[in-house]
Order: sequence, then structure tokens, then C-alpha cells
Amino acid sequence: MAKAYVRVCINPGFEKKIRDEVRKCKEVLSAELTAGEQDMIVLVEGKSYEKILEFVMKKIRKQDGVKITWTNFIVG
Repeated sequence: MAKAYVRVCINPGFEKKIRDEVRKCKEVLSAELTAGEQDMIVLVEGKSYEKILEFVMKKIRKQDGVKITWTNFIVG
């Protein structure tokens, strides 16, 4: 199984709504709101890195209020 941390920058007022929606997805191991460069960090697991990227593009980036994402694959 492949894993990645997805850092998400969110428009103000959408943080909790997006976190709660993302937490419902089976690929998500955790989703936490943060302070700093990003507004949320999501730990995602998938069968491959390609499946994780597909999930990020189709589920996280499509959420109303998401400005940008950064995907950091776990390699070790």
C-alpha cells in the first residue's frame, strides 16, 4: 500500500466542512486542521501512488473552498 500526506490550503470558513467531508472517504486515515502554511493535513492510503493522486484530484481538490493541495508521498 502507498501512503501520502496531503497538505491543503482552504478558503476561510470552509475548513471544518472540508475536513468532515474528507474524513468520510475510505482512503483517509486522518484529516486534521492545522496552523501554518497549510490549513489541513490529510494522511491518505491507496493501492498505488497513482490511485492516491487520482483520489486527491477527484475528491479533495473538487471540494468547494479548496485553494491548493500539495501531495507528499511517504517513501520509507
